Amino acid sequence: MRNPGVPEAFEGRSVYERLINVMLDFDEVEDLKEIVHPEFTGYGSAAHEFFRTREDVKKMAEMQAQQLKGSGFGYTRRPVSEKVFAGGDACLVLENFLLFLPDSNHQLEVRLSALLEKIDGKWLVTHFHGSSPDTDIAEDEAFPEEGLRRKNLELEAKIKERTRDLEVEAALERTRAQSMLMQHSGELNAVSSVFHEQLLRLGIDSEFSFVWLPDEARENHIFWTTWTETTEGKQVYHSKAVTYPLDLTDAYNAACIADWESGVSVHEHFVPPGDIPDFFTSWEEMLEGAPHLKAEYFPQGIYYTEAFMKYGCFGIDIRRPLTEEEKSILHRFAIEFERTYTRFLDLQKAEAQAREARIETALEKVRTHTMGMRSSEDLSGVTSVMFEQMKELGGDLFAFGVVLCSKDKNVVEQWHSLADQGMISPFQVPVDLDYIHQYRYDQWKSGKDLFSIEIPEDYIETHFAKMYTLPSFKKAMEEVAARGFDITTPTWELDYGASFSHGYLLISSLAPFGESHIFPRFARVFEQAYTRFLDLQKAEAQAREAQIEAALERVRSRTMAMQHSDELAEASHLLDREVRGLGIKTWGCAFNIYREHDSLEWFGNEAGLLPTYTVPRQGIFKTYFDLGQEGESLFIKEIAGEECTAHYEFMSTLPVVGEVLKRLKETNGAFPSYQIDHVAYFKYGYLLFITREEVPQAHEIFKRFAKVFEQTYTRFLDLQLKEEQAVKLVEEKQRLEKTLSDLQATQKQLVHAEKMASLGELTAGIAHEIQNPLNFVNNFSEVSKELLEELMEELKKGDAEEVDAIAQDVIRNLEKIVHHGKRADSIVKGMLQHSRSSDGQKEPTDLNKLADEYLRLAYHGLRAKDKSFNASMETDFDTAVGIVDVIPQDIGRVLLNLVTNAFHAVTERKKHHPGEYDPRVTVKSRRTDEGAEIQVIDNGGGIPETIREKIFQPFFTTKPTGEGTGLGLSMSYDIISKGHGGELTMETAEGEGTVFKIILPVKKERT
Repeated sequence: MRNPGVPEAFEGRSVYERLINVMLDFDEVEDLKEIVHPEFTGYGSAAHEFFRTREDVKKMAEMQAQQLKGSGFGYTRRPVSEKVFAGGDACLVLENFLLFLPDSNHQLEVRLSALLEKIDGKWLVTHFHGSSPDTDIAEDEAFPEEGLRRKNLELEAKIKERTRDLEVEAALERTRAQSMLMQHSGELNAVSSVFHEQLLRLGIDSEFSFVWLPDEARENHIFWTTWTETTEGKQVYHSKAVTYPLDLTDAYNAACIADWESGVSVHEHFVPPGDIPDFFTSWEEMLEGAPHLKAEYFPQGIYYTEAFMKYGCFGIDIRRPLTEEEKSILHRFAIEFERTYTRFLDLQKAEAQAREARIETALEKVRTHTMGMRSSEDLSGVTSVMFEQMKELGGDLFAFGVVLCSKDKNVVEQWHSLADQGMISPFQVPVDLDYIHQYRYDQWKSGKDLFSIEIPEDYIETHFAKMYTLPSFKKAMEEVAARGFDITTPTWELDYGASFSHGYLLISSLAPFGESHIFPRFARVFEQAYTRFLDLQKAEAQAREAQIEAALERVRSRTMAMQHSDELAEASHLLDREVRGLGIKTWGCAFNIYREHDSLEWFGNEAGLLPTYTVPRQGIFKTYFDLGQEGESLFIKEIAGEECTAHYEFMSTLPVVGEVLKRLKETNGAFPSYQIDHVAYFKYGYLLFITREEVPQAHEIFKRFAKVFEQTYTRFLDLQLKEEQAVKLVEEKQRLEKTLSDLQATQKQLVHAEKMASLGELTAGIAHEIQNPLNFVNNFSEVSKELLEELMEELKKGDAEEVDAIAQDVIRNLEKIVHHGKRADSIVKGMLQHSRSSDGQKEPTDLNKLADEYLRLAYHGLRAKDKSFNASMETDFDTAVGIVDVIPQDIGRVLLNLVTNAFHAVTERKKHHPGEYDPRVTVKSRRTDEGAEIQVIDNGGGIPETIREKIFQPFFTTKPTGEGTGLGLSMSYDIISKGHGGELTMETAEGEGTVFKIILPVKKERT
């Protein structure tokens, strides 16, 4: 049964109770895995019960459960004492148990001592000892002298063994305590010293101890060495850690790895005397500062023993071999170091996380200031915050800066914060000023994220001396000095650079920065800040530009509305108001307009307007005039002291303005003694802006106002001439309208003449064509009359057979009359159709038939006019052309014009070459992918190259005066291209002939 009355005196009590529940209440033995240390040691109440591992305890618990569970076994408990030590991380519990079985009178009193330790934050049972009545005393012994002697010897041996065990345990406890005291990973050296010290206290006289930690992933391994030396009677412990590349081809490294992977926990090696020099040479860097650990002090050789663990090994170098017990102790120390190193890694991870949190907090502060930027001027605040955050992260910084670079320029711009002195004015530095600047620029240009360069003590003064030769840097330093800050040049400096797209962060440190890898992260955050700066700068520039444009527009609008030059006074007042509205503090503004020998000036300021006054071309006014004539766009004149007074004294002598200035002097007691004149020139004079202070940011604005005024004043001058120009324009308009009317009438006449000429040629051809069928009709009519007379005579004779033959001849004659009559009818209808004006409607037309008809009409038309005309006509018609939708009257006009021109061309050539020349005109047709094509080909003289580009121009003709209007080809081109969406082209060669080609689009038949 359980005794719930046992008080809980420490937080590990629940672990102790679970042990009792397993051992005496027969709970699941698997619970022992959570509450008993794997290397547990202990003694039971029986002589044979000695436990070295948790598995031994588990077997004992299983055996007791099998024998006693269900038997009515019970027990009572009586706590004796509890003692907490090792800073609360260990506890010893003493308790008496009375064990009994209800069915028997047997009882057994057992005393149990249990040791619990807090390991890696978890309470575990590491040892217990149970005692029971002595069974070694014989029943027949009155006084158990021999038994007691034997028992005492065994007890002494067990006490000695237990004492040694406790000594080892105490030594390990001290290492645990030191491990638990670790607050930072940097304290691992101190823990290593404690490990070495405790080994010495246990009588293991190590010359030095070491820890080997291989990291194959990173291809390196770390060595920690610890040794002692006596200084002024005191024993001092030294530790050192060195990281080396892990070369697995090295025999020693390969042997270490092999031992580690062998599964054997402890390996001992002897270094013979002959290998001692090489041995200590390999340890030379790790034992630096230990003069007694040299090869010459170990002529007999040395042993090194390695106890392996999860992370590598813990080992010692000693002059003798270790006993098995010492090897066991060394192995336990290695396991303890494994726990220590696990805690070290946990601390290291926690520190890294804490450090990362600090870094991220610093970055977030920079981001916060970045997002809080409201103007481009806030960028200096961001850089100052970045400087402070880097200092808080442990940087011993002299200065922090931003260097803006361009890959196309040889000059960089630097913005700097000095320690406790804030931001200084930016300055420009040539990248080749010295090797320091050149190196930093080259590293940025090559795309390096992080780089550094030392400015050594013997060069740093030269470096800064070169910087002071730069005017902008010298001015910036003078400004810092003017604020009362003392600038001390460092004697040594290490510059770090962290690149971003527009340049790099420059961190000038007075000592190496251990975590320089964080600088690129700051650079990336600054990239965001600089991008926002550029956006704000752009937005500010746009807003400023909009403000300036609005002011310019108001001045422009007012001056554009001027009807008289007297309004310039009001415009000057507006100009002054708009300039001041842009934040430019002016005392007044004036317009100065040149005349032949002097100028007119209009002045206005916040107080009001001055009447128009005349300015003579002398003194300062002549200077201003002369500079304007030399092409100056802006001239700035500072007038101070006596020169300023003399200027106003002279001005007070001038009419109009002089009276005003005299009253000003009476009111103020004196003339102004200082002003700056800004003279912005334009074509007709200049604008004068007077200020009391320098305004370099306004110079371009002054010039823009001058440019705007030049535009508006030009318009003002134009307005003065508008009435005269308007009259002239009306007269010119009337003249042009009359000319246009005359031209339109002439054009109509020419078009009519062209149409009539075309109709005349057509009529002549038709007349010739209709003559043939009419001749046939007349001839056959006369023959038929004669036949009918013969018929009458034969009827009288009664010759029926002859009558029938004559009748048949008459019928055939009448059929021919009908045939030729229909031919004449079709010719007349064609003439009527051609003469009708086109309604623009396309209709299906047989192009081959149309071309043939107009070829013959043109030929006979020319024959009717000139009986001597003669030429060969040829046709080559492609039946595939078929029916095409066209306006037949318009296409007929085009064909008539082209064929007629072709006949004229061959006729003209025949006149000049009357020999064997055969004049010939050919009309071809064919179907192509582009549509239906008609070619009119002649073998005339061709068209000269000088006029080929003009042949389709209206009114251009090569015919003699009075024989052509020059509209034929122009109208034909329009009919084909505009009326039918086709093409009319020409190919010619002088002395060979000309081809005019008509291409008409044809709708593709649906399949």
